[in-house]
Amino acid sequence: MKLLGKVWKFGDGLRALDIVPPDYDELGMGYEWNACAEHLFEKIEPRFKTEMARGDIVIAGEGLGAGHAHYYMAAIMASKVGGISAMLCETVNTLFQRAAIDQGFAVWPMGGIQAFVSQGDVLEIDLATGNAHNRTTGEAAAFVPVSPLILNILEADGSLNWAMQRVSATPQTA
Repeated sequence: MKLLGKVWKFGDGLRALDIVPPDYDELGMGYEWNACAEHLFEKIEPRFKTEMARGDIVIAGEGLGAGHAHYYMAAIMASKVGGISAMLCETVNTLFQRAAIDQGFAVWPMGGIQAFVSQGDVLEIDLATGNAHNRTTGEAAAFVPVSPLILNILEADGSLNWAMQRVSATPQTA
């Protein structure tokens, strides 16, 4: 799974409530993901709504996805339908990560990613190999790749689709 997009860089402690503010909890509870996407990062990065392009990549520091699980789905689904291709970080709240992967949205820790990119850089990264190229600086780096199982779930657009594909697959014989 290869990504190419402009970097939106955030620091440590990026919470689900920073991604979609709690003011829009009713939209999230109503599964109105497109409406939630209209409010991505609006309280911490007001330019995001007007300058973000489909395929852009969010880079966070330590503790991405902190906070109460009640707010995870709005943050994850708004990011996904809003066109963010992935959230890469130094460390992640594992419940947030699992919820994202279950929905087919890439959230993955890659130690050192914060130092590798700056706000606005264009990042090309192959999640399967961990190979990254900062097209703005010309630098290359290798990160721990996403596991093949997780890549399969992401490529299936979520764990439910992945599981349905597996159970409906024709058994292979030797």
